[in-house]
Amino acid sequence: MIRRFMGRMGRNRMMIVGIVMLIVLGIGLVWCMDAYSQQTKIEEPHAEKNGIYFWKTQFYLDSTSIAFLKKHKIDRVYLRMFDVTEEPNMPDTLRAVPNATVIVTNNFDPEYQYGEDMSYLEIVPTVFITLDALRAMKCNEDILARNIAERVSNMVSYNSLPQVGELQLDCDWTPSTELQFFELCKKVKENLKNMGLPWKLSATIRLHQLAKQAPPVDRGVLMVYNTGNFDDPDAKNSIIDAEDVKPYMKYLSGYPLHIDVAYPTYSWQLLFHGRKFIGLMNGVDVENVNKFEKKSEGIYVAKHNIPYNSGIIRTGDIVRVETSTFEDVAAVKRMIDTHLSGKTYSNILYQFDMKNLSKYSSDEIEQLYSTGR
Repeated sequence: MIRRFMGRMGRNRMMIVGIVMLIVLGIGLVWCMDAYSQQTKIEEPHAEKNGIYFWKTQFYLDSTSIAFLKKHKIDRVYLRMFDVTEEPNMPDTLRAVPNATVIVTNNFDPEYQYGEDMSYLEIVPTVFITLDALRAMKCNEDILARNIAERVSNMVSYNSLPQVGELQLDCDWTPSTELQFFELCKKVKENLKNMGLPWKLSATIRLHQLAKQAPPVDRGVLMVYNTGNFDDPDAKNSIIDAEDVKPYMKYLSGYPLHIDVAYPTYSWQLLFHGRKFIGLMNGVDVENVNKFEKKSEGIYVAKHNIPYNSGIIRTGDIVRVETSTFEDVAAVKRMIDTHLSGKTYSNILYQFDMKNLSKYSSDEIEQLYSTGR
């Protein structure tokens, strides 16, 4: 009888052990599936929206600007908040300082501006970081990251900027500064999280960076302008040229970040003394035949010394006028649309300047914002 009882106990114990093992295996299977789903989960890209960069030191939208935004359904504005530049006379941990900080004069709290509610706009605070500042903060990227995150957060709050869910870092990092910029990106993301800000982090991507490792950010914006060397006296158009862009297209479709694309809508003037690049200019009346002789399309030669700001355009100096015509931009855009076929992406114009934008027809603006799908 005792043996039968002990036998039943043994069988019951084995059944209990079996049940416990099944439960444990089940829990383990669920945990593994959950862990797998967490590892393979791909975040959906941000919504496709027409965007525009605002790169002036005063953010003010007048009635004409607001009408332009409304007409072309531009819902995302990349607002340059400040530059980060080097201050050599400061201690090592403070050698990167804010410069050219934007002044916001529109009221988004949420007031009606010219009868229009502008609170629908998504504002993407953007910070331009010079390479000198990045180098100056080597091994102190955590301090620079904290300073950037806190300053932008304070500016967003103070100016009641609407619909902020992303911070963008604009830096033309090179192979020698890649590790520093990547470390800065990591530290900025950590600071945003520690501050309780659910913002994503994005970075601008130059064409030459497509062939490199992607920075540790959530998304990127491909800057398809300044594609050539503006200091090259023989350049055809350093703002945008399909021949300059074409070699990089092989890297675009496989780039590991979600990519939006920014196209130029600006013009500039470049001054050369002989074949030496002197600097960028703007607003010089090269059509004045008393001052300049037109040598060829976009090339003008000074007839005599001409005062310009605090300097002089000297006799014989060459002014090259470059612009981003619709035809040039559209040719590049067709290439990019082909390589991004099947992907969700947004188009962005650089920059918000009604004088330049007025040179494009409404239909041309719409074509620049189309995604080719």
